[in-house]
Amino acid sequence: MAFPSFPNPFRTEGLWLKGNLHIHTTNSDGALNPYQMAFLYRANGYNFIAITDHDKLTDVEGLAERFNDFLVLPGEEIGTGRSEVGTKYHLVAINLREEISPEGGPQGVIEEVLKQGGEVIVAHPYWSSLTVNDLLGLDGYLGLEIFNSTCLLSIGKGYSTVHWDDLMVRGRFTFGFAVDDAHWHFNPHRPVDTCYSWIMVKASEFTVESVMDGLKRGLFYSSNGPSILDVDVSDDSVYVRSSPARAITFVANSSIGERFTASDHPITEATYRVRGKETYLRIEVEDWRGRTAWTNPIIFQRDS
Repeated sequence: MAFPSFPNPFRTEGLWLKGNLHIHTTNSDGALNPYQMAFLYRANGYNFIAITDHDKLTDVEGLAERFNDFLVLPGEEIGTGRSEVGTKYHLVAINLREEISPEGGPQGVIEEVLKQGGEVIVAHPYWSSLTVNDLLGLDGYLGLEIFNSTCLLSIGKGYSTVHWDDLMVRGRFTFGFAVDDAHWHFNPHRPVDTCYSWIMVKASEFTVESVMDGLKRGLFYSSNGPSILDVDVSDDSVYVRSSPARAITFVANSSIGERFTASDHPITEATYRVRGKETYLRIEVEDWRGRTAWTNPIIFQRDS
């Protein structure tokens, strides 16, 4: 018999906080300075951001003090190593104390971030041409960017959910993050790459420490549009309630899973009956504009 394990933010006490964990400023290749980026995201309803300039740890201590209702996490995007096809790994490190050098290679970077009490998210696997072997070769990262706004808007390579599933069918269960990778670069034929996607984290308090705790525990969902309003998990079923959707999909290993599609009217809920052969199950909610929200995976553990 399989028993579902899920860090359910909808059954956890606390505050829902909206955030973005991949943002660049004029300290690397962004067009806005750190204060302008923080002001922009705060004005658009976000509660926290991480500033993650390329190979540079931007000082956010003074910046955070300018707001009493907005959190700024220190971070860095580190380009390091070489993939199977010769591209760099891009690793987003959050909650750093000191700048990280790329010299140690991807695994060395991850280990150094963890020593500082931070966490690592593998950035835009599709954009970086990473393979599942590249991802399997690393240990200790918190999750993957399953959606990256800039990568979608610039070259159409924003979704990395196949990489996510490729890992999980091999038993490497990890969290999925939607991020902007914001630069504030304007182009007449595409939208700007800020305030386009987000994560919703359940935090016990309005502090950086509580946000980090929620991230580490997987108490969040990701979105570039829809809202997930409830998830209920039992031994034999999984229920989800959401904002109006044209489809709700339960994605699992192998050919297991199920898709619920709207006809004349949007759907706002669906129930999946557990088959008993699932090793993991995650939920996607898609709205009428093609935007998506993602839960983290429910893991099915079998008694021995």
